[in-house]
Amino acid sequence: MRRIIGREVFDGKPVPGEYTLTLHELGNGHREAVVSDVIGWEHVATLSDVDLDHFRAKGYDDRGLSAEDHAERHLANRRRAARRATTRVRRSCKWLALDTMLTLTYRENMLDQARCKLHMREFIRRLRRLIPGFPYVAAFERQKRGAWHVHLAVQRLPLWLPWGSAVKVKSFNVIRAIWRDVTGECGGNIDASRRKRFSQRSPGKLAAYLSKYMLKAFEDGDDWSNRYTASAHTVPDGVKAVFTGTSMREMVELAYAFAADGPCEVGTFMSRFGDLFFISTEGPPG
Repeated sequence: MRRIIGREVFDGKPVPGEYTLTLHELGNGHREAVVSDVIGWEHVATLSDVDLDHFRAKGYDDRGLSAEDHAERHLANRRRAARRATTRVRRSCKWLALDTMLTLTYRENMLDQARCKLHMREFIRRLRRLIPGFPYVAAFERQKRGAWHVHLAVQRLPLWLPWGSAVKVKSFNVIRAIWRDVTGECGGNIDASRRKRFSQRSPGKLAAYLSKYMLKAFEDGDDWSNRYTASAHTVPDGVKAVFTGTSMREMVELAYAFAADGPCEVGTFMSRFGDLFFISTEGPPG
């Protein structure tokens, strides 16, 4: 890879035998580890006035980038933003131990995303009267017909909740009543086809399910921040270390030793260039 800073040209190449290992302890039986190459940058040239004039005459800027380069960079930046969004969603679901999915829908063809977001915020506000500190991660999906609905990842709900003059009511009926009251004439509902004890699943699988909507936002040409929101929380930063005089194979073994040190489900990914390895594990809650 090449960078031009002012007049200076730099080439970036992986440093032989050097790797970065980042470890994430996410609690609730979840761990992640990432191994990546260390990139070293070498100064290779200084552009002359003639070179700069030549670039400008062809539509390049002072960094040696053309309009096509900027378009490619914009696309690459959007891809990176989408990946960061999926990472935030995944780690938030694991850290908050979110294992239940609610799908908030409308009978009306809800085309107004801003209105949908207002409904969702009011729904959360009312639900927190019954469950203080209620944590969640929400993804907004637009169907082919343009209608919006909300996929809401939450912690497993109690079987019963207080409601009105009744001492206890089944929690599914309570949350459906709240959503219908919030949406009013729009005809809100909670998708009964996904009920199955509120579609319980592991936080890891639920995170993977939600993360695909961040990538769908990218494919739709939308900014990921328009499709994702969450309760206030802070996921701990990972622990990062640089290793020298080693190999990718040895680093993968280290990542496995950290993430899979006991009974667990394991998911892995190796980039096609062999410059990045990722492992995610889900075991019994710690």
